[in-house]
Amino acid sequence: MKQSAWILSVLCMHQMAAASWCGSGQANIPDDGVSTRVWLAQADEPVGNLVVQTRLYVSLEHPWIGDLSIDLVAPDGTSISMLDRPGMPNGGWIGPWGCGGDDIMVLFDDDAAEAAEDTCTQFDVPVLSGNKRPIEMLAGFYGSEAVGDWQIRFRDASPVDAGTIEMACITLVTSPDCNENGIPDVDDIGGGGSDDSNGDGVPDECECPEDIDGDSLVGVKDLLIMISQFGQSGNADFDGDGLVDADDLLILLAAWGNC
Repeated sequence: MKQSAWILSVLCMHQMAAASWCGSGQANIPDDGVSTRVWLAQADEPVGNLVVQTRLYVSLEHPWIGDLSIDLVAPDGTSISMLDRPGMPNGGWIGPWGCGGDDIMVLFDDDAAEAAEDTCTQFDVPVLSGNKRPIEMLAGFYGSEAVGDWQIRFRDASPVDAGTIEMACITLVTSPDCNENGIPDVDDIGGGGSDDSNGDGVPDECECPEDIDGDSLVGVKDLLIMISQFGQSGNADFDGDGLVDADDLLILLAAWGNC
């Protein structure tokens, strides 16, 4: 499997990440009307993140796209249909065989203005191109684990016309789920389920403010920092009363050990 450098950005404000992976496999689409060609795109980071948004880019050559069905399958087995023999039955083309015409070059996106299934031109090549909505909403992957093998499945339901896959890539926007409640942190905070008092994009219940030096351990180093701030304001003021005092010391001692 090949990881693409097509998109890789980190939106630090909300602790979200967006990345793309392009699949690999046998390029020909089986033309027996039965078999399914599976491409695998292996998402390998960030571990533990949940899917917030999904897009799928597909480029393929085929002389009659009304023969084709395309599904995207998440590592947990959730399957969502992108395309299912557009123009069938008797829609968008003369005759009973679905949308005629050559090739697909589409970014399947829930926010697209047009539905892929309802788009069929008689003269354009690719006959299906640009941003298009899939049959089923990609939002159905929301909350799924991002890491793992994503399957892109192609099926040609007619034994007459053959095709070839040129490229298929998934783009995943993900967010951590630090409290493991099945809701991405960005939406936990945005929806009011978790507080984020310091605005760092991490729910307060997942943070350890007593670990002042950031070594994932509440210990002697943190106690020494607190002593240096005693009687003053500082980041050892855990109860937020504007003063580092005995109350804060009790909070630190209660959190002693691994964060």
